[in-house]
Amino acid sequence: MSVTELNALISLLEDPDEGIYQTVRQELEQIGEAVLLPLRDAISEEGHGDIFLKRAKDLLDHLGADEVRSGFANWISSDDHHLAEALVLLDRYIDPTRSVDGLKETMARVRQDIWLELNDDMTALEQVRVINRIFFEHHGFSGTRGGAATPSHALPREVIEQRKGNSLALGALYLAMAQELGLPIHGVNLPNHFILAYCDGGHLGEFSEDGGPGSILFYINPFNKGGIIHPEEVNVFLGHLDLPVDQQHCGPCHPVDVVRRLIGNLAYAFEREEQLEEAERMRELLFFVEGCSSPKRTERAE
Repeated sequence: MSVTELNALISLLEDPDEGIYQTVRQELEQIGEAVLLPLRDAISEEGHGDIFLKRAKDLLDHLGADEVRSGFANWISSDDHHLAEALVLLDRYIDPTRSVDGLKETMARVRQDIWLELNDDMTALEQVRVINRIFFEHHGFSGTRGGAATPSHALPREVIEQRKGNSLALGALYLAMAQELGLPIHGVNLPNHFILAYCDGGHLGEFSEDGGPGSILFYINPFNKGGIIHPEEVNVFLGHLDLPVDQQHCGPCHPVDVVRRLIGNLAYAFEREEQLEEAERMRELLFFVEGCSSPKRTERAE
């Protein structure tokens, strides 16, 4: 089908005849992902009535969700698991009508600024200081203080635009930059707080035989402008909670685990704001991601 024919079919979504609308919608659904871009363009154009906008956005939500689920399934089954790609997929799932170009460009710019300041002779601490200076001072990212969890502090796009986020959203963005730069930094599912770990080894994948936290040189707290945390401090924290010092609680985790926690955090934030429909959509995505995830694959970081 040509672009002209596809646009003509999309325009029929505004037809007041319910039978025609259902026929057009079924045909567009059969075409699939090829409809997404022209449908987004049509929604952004002026002059459309409320009926068209409602039907078009509803169809875009449906097709966009299918596209994102397919993207997450491919991401989970891949060998790379670039977190930046997962953040873009998540943003597209939340609002399929918006372009993700701005989000991609900002992440690329932050990554480039950090890369320009790094060199192979730096120690692990020196590398982290460079990331902290560029990420927190030059680009102005910071943690939110006080108040209940809100979607604006957890959504990747909102964190990028406002330069503020909760510990998980900030940590995921920080981690995405470090991962793209090939640094051995990983997420850590510390209870009630998300931190990062700089691991021993020159590149991702080099951990102790049992995957335990012995491979960690130090921890990083993105919520506190990248402050360094000694492993013993984390051990003491876990002791106060009567939790063991093990891989599950303070070891490096798989990127899929980071994404699952981020989606769950968003579901909780939407629910607190009584945006129940959005909360349910996030739970549906979480169930899908969990269903695609292999238990063996997510036991430890790569």
